[in-house]
Amino acid sequence: MTDPVAVRNAAIAAEKRRLAEQRQRREAAPSHRTSGFVLRKWRWLGVNGGDAVRAVLEVLDELQKASVGPDADGGGQHKEQLRKAIEGSPEADALLPAVGALLKESTPTEVLRHLRTLHAAGVEWLNPEGTGRQAVICSTAPSLLLARSSRSLTGEPAYSLFTSVAMGGAVPVPTKMLPEVLPWAPLPVIDDLIEHGGILPEDSPWAYRADSEAIYLRARLVPGKVTPDEARALRWTPFLRRADFLSGRELDADGSATDGPPDVYDMLLDVSVGDAARLQELDAALPDEQRVQLRNLKAGSYEGNWPRTFLADRGLWALMSTLWDPQSTVDPRLSDFHAWTAIRRAYDLVIEGRVEEAGQQATAFDRLPKPGKTLPSSMPGMLPEALNLAAYAALAREDPQDAERLMERAAALTDEAAGNLRLIRMWRATPKNTRDPLTNPYLELGLPHGSADWETRYRELVRESRFDTVKYARLNLIRGRLDEARRHEARDGVFFRLPLDHSVYEAPDDVPRSLVPPLEPLPRRTPATSGAEMEAVRARAAVEILQDFRTTPPRLDRHRSTQ
Repeated sequence: MTDPVAVRNAAIAAEKRRLAEQRQRREAAPSHRTSGFVLRKWRWLGVNGGDAVRAVLEVLDELQKASVGPDADGGGQHKEQLRKAIEGSPEADALLPAVGALLKESTPTEVLRHLRTLHAAGVEWLNPEGTGRQAVICSTAPSLLLARSSRSLTGEPAYSLFTSVAMGGAVPVPTKMLPEVLPWAPLPVIDDLIEHGGILPEDSPWAYRADSEAIYLRARLVPGKVTPDEARALRWTPFLRRADFLSGRELDADGSATDGPPDVYDMLLDVSVGDAARLQELDAALPDEQRVQLRNLKAGSYEGNWPRTFLADRGLWALMSTLWDPQSTVDPRLSDFHAWTAIRRAYDLVIEGRVEEAGQQATAFDRLPKPGKTLPSSMPGMLPEALNLAAYAALAREDPQDAERLMERAAALTDEAAGNLRLIRMWRATPKNTRDPLTNPYLELGLPHGSADWETRYRELVRESRFDTVKYARLNLIRGRLDEARRHEARDGVFFRLPLDHSVYEAPDDVPRSLVPPLEPLPRRTPATSGAEMEAVRARAAVEILQDFRTTPPRLDRHRSTQ
């Protein structure tokens, strides 16, 4: 138990029960009238006084009755020695070996009870080291004795474990003894040792336990080695929720209590799609290491300068893109993230009507790598899209020759560019007086190509430009081109297609691994060590100290008063 008050109350209750049981046994047992002559015989065996003699006779009587097996290995001789002692003729040289032998045949609970009886009677039939350990084992407050003397902390495995239990797990069991106690130690006792650092992962306590307990102990000490199936068997929700998040599976909506703290994985999921609204909540929910990472991420967004670890974490790209608003051309040669940001920026500039700036951004993909550097792996895949954007910018500035040259390069890289190249060539072959603009009317309205909302957007812009005749005329021209396209079978196929490949602009669906909290060990699930569990360890320790049982009577002052 970890609560000192609970320990004391449990110890007092256990001692009261023991004394009551002892009193009942004495009342039920036949009375042993002991003469002064017999008392002197017992004094030679270290048993002083009538009460002590009666306590010893009670132990001998129970040992004799309990020993009902075959008389092998001297068992008959041992019982004969007990019979003589009970009848008043204890033999100094033979009684203690007989008692020690019969005690070793008893159950741990019986051994503990007999040692308690002898200890209460002041009978020191163990050597000095054993007597010290007997005092600790039989004490109702062993922690007080242990605190006074470090010598009492030493002993065999079960005794060492008992001292650890008595001290609330604060006293470790020697590592070399762990293999001997781990197979039988109560699970709450093992948890006490884990909490106080007395059992470490390298001790592998799970190797000594049954399947369910083995899984539990691995989850407590080496959570990274627990499988999802084992976690499900443990109903370990944090493990499973973290695993689902990392694997990209849909999270359970009931993953966090409605009245509890916000769920960190829900917030990370929002962040992974670029939602920065919950960053403050996320900052408060993350462990220290991940909180520092998040703050470094936000700091890097001022200039678009992040460590390589962030740039390589594709799950952070959407958030980084939300936080960073570049005001000048982004160099796509810096990293895959910068290349992705550059192509998205060029497209966004087109939508905003800043086509010239979009062209400048798109041409950045044509730059040679810096000396000693290699281009990001994603740049070759983005180059056709960049050339397409640059060609559109060339059309906007009325340079069809440059646009055709750029589209020829794009068409050599992807078949998706062939349609735009064909439109440019047809447009150039058309007489100037009959040419329509080659710009995309959807993009001119600030909408994606083929948007179904173009009429709504058109009316909004008309209302905004009702006093601007030039802009109003331009909007009417755009509407006329869209209406004309609807009347033909080709429909939107008559317009310059931008983008060629939507997937180039999409945010990665990876999770932000740099911000995922580490897997924490499974919290303790066992209750505090109970009095019954402590008694079980105490009984095993009592069996161990029988090796210190004397074979000859102690050298005592046999002439001292019996009072």
